[in-house]
Amino acid sequence: KFISNTDYKIAKDKSINLNPSIPKYINSTAPFFTSWIDEILPYLLNKEQLEIGGLTIYTTLNSAWQEKAKEVIRIYSPDDTEGAIVSIEPKTGFVRVLVGGKNFRVNEFNRATQAFRSPGSTFKIFIYATALSKGLKPNDHFLDIPKCWNDYCPKNFNDKYLGKISLTKAFTSSSNIIAVNLLDIVGPRDVISTANRFGVGKEKKLGGYYSLAVGAYEETLVKMTGAYAGITNRGLYLQPNPIKEIRGPKDNVIWSNELNSSKAVRATSQYVADSLNLMLINTVLNGTGSVAALKTKEVAGKTGTSEGSRDLWFIGSIPQLTTGVWFGYDDNSKINGTSGNAAWAWKKFMQSIDNQLEVIRFTKPKSF
Repeated sequence: KFISNTDYKIAKDKSINLNPSIPKYINSTAPFFTSWIDEILPYLLNKEQLEIGGLTIYTTLNSAWQEKAKEVIRIYSPDDTEGAIVSIEPKTGFVRVLVGGKNFRVNEFNRATQAFRSPGSTFKIFIYATALSKGLKPNDHFLDIPKCWNDYCPKNFNDKYLGKISLTKAFTSSSNIIAVNLLDIVGPRDVISTANRFGVGKEKKLGGYYSLAVGAYEETLVKMTGAYAGITNRGLYLQPNPIKEIRGPKDNVIWSNELNSSKAVRATSQYVADSLNLMLINTVLNGTGSVAALKTKEVAGKTGTSEGSRDLWFIGSIPQLTTGVWFGYDDNSKINGTSGNAAWAWKKFMQSIDNQLEVIRFTKPKSF
């Protein structure tokens, strides 16, 4: 009884004049990145600040690099697979590039931040980090031969086994047998704890099963890339961050990365991180990541392929930038390709920005 019947009939028969507007991030040159910021803002600001609006947000994005990354995903994805790429600055956690798919207008699903996919062998850094932190050495030897743990019988790629090899060689060749053996020795609880310190396995919990060693549990590209950035940063992990500063309607700072960022987490020791970086360098020079080698820069990286070739990964670093590439189908179909496709795309992206990056070498472990 707030209005009369006459008012009701007039209003009912009157057409509604709508003025639909395009979502603000549709016209963005980096819509996957800006829509991700839209999701993050409620965790940084209170409801009143968001409702008042008038915000100016200064981001970490390198627009020129973002355009290069979009082109790489479009050109180098195998067949008609989707793709994603993320670049993070290890010392700050700043996300410099984030592409979540080939075409935001066709599909807004962000495969960099929303797609939980099996990371395959890229997960092995947490197995080796835990093993090294418990006193195992890169030159310790293990048997790379067919073996079962209860009813779990992993196989190496192409059923290739190398016999007695060092941990460095096992990592370089991406032996599944040695990875499971190490998990059995150090225990899944400590491996999960290591992964958690690097920001992995917090949203979707990791399980203490043997398949953990070969990357059976799913994670997003941005979080896996963030973890590798932590290794690159000599064991200091910073959560991936796309925002530098937020200013209010009166141009006053209401949030800044310097004032509000969580402190870096000492996820592992410098020795362990430096040793892993040397293993990752060796993997690019002599192992599964050789496609990604650059003539001008020292590269530390790792390939990953999920079971049934449904996810293709490469995460690689130079000391000042860590970049992760993923290819796959949204319906989890098998891909006609290998992780070498991801490594090649990584290389093409890095070559496109190479002249903007100075030559810096990784710190070598003192007692490797």
